[in-house]
Amino acid sequence: MLLIPPLLAGLARRAKGWCRRRPAGSAVLVCAAGVELMVLPLLGAPAAVLQPGMAANAGFGVSLPLLLSGVVLLRFPQLHSLAGVAAVALAVLALLTCNIGGLLLGTALGIAGGCLAFSWVPPPDPG
Repeated sequence: MLLIPPLLAGLARRAKGWCRRRPAGSAVLVCAAGVELMVLPLLGAPAAVLQPGMAANAGFGVSLPLLLSGVVLLRFPQLHSLAGVAAVALAVLALLTCNIGGLLLGTALGIAGGCLAFSWVPPPDPG
């Protein structure tokens, strides 16, 4: 068994409490979808998948707000419903604008994260 110094144990306890009060899992999925949709065209995927034109600029117009909605989920958990609906809408829009939705992986991550964010229930107050 590894011995964790008390400072790291306290930090881990605070991080665990912070994550319990936020939809952290859904925020990670939504941010991963935004990053995947943003990075895929830059990696040099096959030319048959990436069509020049609208997809180059519109991809950033969808992936940046998707990434931003993931950050909003972490920073402002009380907006989980709005950010979840926005994430699902942007993930579906990515099918049209982001080269088949980032080969469907970005769309699937965005829809799953948005649905989890929308259905997240804040924990009850301890008092």
